[in-house]
Amino acid sequence: MYTIEQAERIAADYLRQISADWDNEVALFGDDECRAKKGDFFYFAFQSAKYIATDDDKYFLYGPCQIAVHSVTGECRLLSVQESLAVDPFNAR
Repeated sequence: MYTIEQAERIAADYLRQISADWDNEVALFGDDECRAKKGDFFYFAFQSAKYIATDDDKYFLYGPCQIAVHSVTGECRLLSVQESLAVDPFNAR
């Protein structure tokens, strides 16, 4: 079973791989409120690196911008809008 720190490294590597050809550079949020464990998954939020650095809304990426990492297998995937709303990984509601 992975720790949240190990899962965060897995999520960061996954994000680098999938975003390699994206127009925007992205990064995981460093805040504790943007990472969580619910059930068998760890969840991490990501956003435009420029938004994280500047907090300027013109760089904000819309959508769930969340990664799930299975706590046993380490399998990663992006969350859909529906799953994000159903799971509410960071208790935003």
